[in-house]
Amino acid sequence: MQTTTVTAQGIVCGGCAKAVKAAVSAVPGVAGVEVEVAEKRVTVTHDGRVTKAAIEDTLKRAGFQPA
Repeated sequence: MQTTTVTAQGIVCGGCAKAVKAAVSAVPGVAGVEVEVAEKRVTVTHDGRVTKAAIEDTLKRAGFQPA
């Protein structure tokens, strides 16, 4: 398993974290998603097929702006 971390603007509450987890978890190859609201940080555990760009695109589609 590999880990990729990105930050995203707009993550301000638990509801945002839940939306991020749901969106990113749906990406094929993702095994886990951790969201730190205060740091606006998303840590994704995946099988290596998932690119940082794919995670960032998913965040954009969910309404968050990767930093």
